[in-house]
Amino acid sequence: MDEKDTTIHMEEDKVAGGQVLAISKTVANYEEAQHTQTKINALKENWKGIGWCMYMFFICIMFGYDSLAGGIVISIQEFRKDFGYPYAGDYVVSADWQLGFQAATLGGLVIGGWVTGLMVNRWGRQICVFFGYFFTVGGVFLQYFSKTPAQFFGAKLLTGIPLGCFVTIAPTYASEVAPLVIRGAVTAGTNFAIVLGQLLGYGVTRQASFYSGSAQYKIIFAVQWGFAAVGLIILPFFPESPYWLVAHGKHEKARENIVRLHSSSYDVDGHMAEIHDALARQRQDEEKKASFMECFTKKNWRRTLVCVSVIFIQNACGNSWVIGYMSYFMQLGGLSAAKAFDASVGMSGVMVVGNLFGAFLVEKFGRRNTALFGTSTLCISLFVIGIAACIKSSSAIWAQVGFMGIWSFIYQATIGSVAWPIISENTSSSLRVQSQALATMTNGLSACIWGFALPYAINPDQGNLGGKIAFVFGSVLVFSVAYIWWQIPETKGRTYIEIDELWQRGVPAWKWKETELVSVVE
Repeated sequence: MDEKDTTIHMEEDKVAGGQVLAISKTVANYEEAQHTQTKINALKENWKGIGWCMYMFFICIMFGYDSLAGGIVISIQEFRKDFGYPYAGDYVVSADWQLGFQAATLGGLVIGGWVTGLMVNRWGRQICVFFGYFFTVGGVFLQYFSKTPAQFFGAKLLTGIPLGCFVTIAPTYASEVAPLVIRGAVTAGTNFAIVLGQLLGYGVTRQASFYSGSAQYKIIFAVQWGFAAVGLIILPFFPESPYWLVAHGKHEKARENIVRLHSSSYDVDGHMAEIHDALARQRQDEEKKASFMECFTKKNWRRTLVCVSVIFIQNACGNSWVIGYMSYFMQLGGLSAAKAFDASVGMSGVMVVGNLFGAFLVEKFGRRNTALFGTSTLCISLFVIGIAACIKSSSAIWAQVGFMGIWSFIYQATIGSVAWPIISENTSSSLRVQSQALATMTNGLSACIWGFALPYAINPDQGNLGGKIAFVFGSVLVFSVAYIWWQIPETKGRTYIEIDELWQRGVPAWKWKETELVSVVE
């Protein structure tokens, strides 16, 4: 494409034999209204739909809560006493079982993502959320009454499955229901919910510490029943995404749900027409062809690669190391274990604030720029941490802790938040859930790699890298920055019809922002 003329003129393409972005007058009017709508009007017109997006994010709170609770119980003496063995005047849980518990959660995450990708296409999101909560209730029951490490391993596997289900369903639903002008910010709420769950986990752990005996850790598990109870009470009223309903031939129900999700002045006909158009451009028989295999066809593999790679980059940023080992470094700097825990809670609050900034950055600077700025800045921060780790002094340790704090804020404000809209917006309308499921599975698998490797790389009796592990993450991010520049397109302000058209035309990622699509009304 000529860089001097980045407008795609549909009339010229038609003569040249290329695909024309021909849309009906109804769709054209609807999309024009979406492009020109202000954020305030979008909130007023779509507040009910955004409310249901909040419900989707509520179910994701459990992802952050459970991921934190599963690791933090190891630090509770009563848990080590019940599931470990005496050692040097204390109790310890064997390293094999600790890795096993982590593997069970991440394995459940992978299974949950895979099963959800299959089930949603057949039964929809509501049924999947119900079964997710079913596994949650059963898994927490087994956690609460477990007596052996093997039983607790099974419990973590059961509670991991719904986590994969929830983080597959929530962002895809939000991206289909949220209005265009705030779609990225709303979808980024997935990460906010996860971090909020971690913060709640810290709070519950601190309050449970005032109890005696096994209640210190069992209360942490039992709280998840409360999440499930609230979610199940609201679930019967949940409106399925109109995209899913239209794809499965339930047109009247789709129309009813559009009415439910928006104000009385909303352009229902225009929305219905846009959904029909977006799906029709992908395939004739949506229900039969929406499968995992379709994600890897010549037409879709690059879009799938964007989805799975951005979630891999999330983990390659070093989040499992910074978040998991910050308290350890604070203790090396001279803080007591209790004060280090309090400082970790405060840092979790900083990350929540970072997520709020992320919602602003995603819409102000776009998905691509936010991801580029975030990974570049994180890369520099990691190299600074690595250099500080080469200096043997207490002030150098505190320098590492300080840059870990900076890292935490920037991570949550950039790649932590923006990854979710990047995934949901770059998939085709017909494969959104399947692509998100593949991203969920990649999340679990890549987290396994780092989770298993870190103890051996950092521990003094193994690799003894300590803070120098930051060089590894920083080096990975150098390549990640280059990948984002070459492969991650800017989808801010693009309707799904426009995104599909740009992908089909093979427009390079770095030219999406400057490319103008001129529609022809049929």
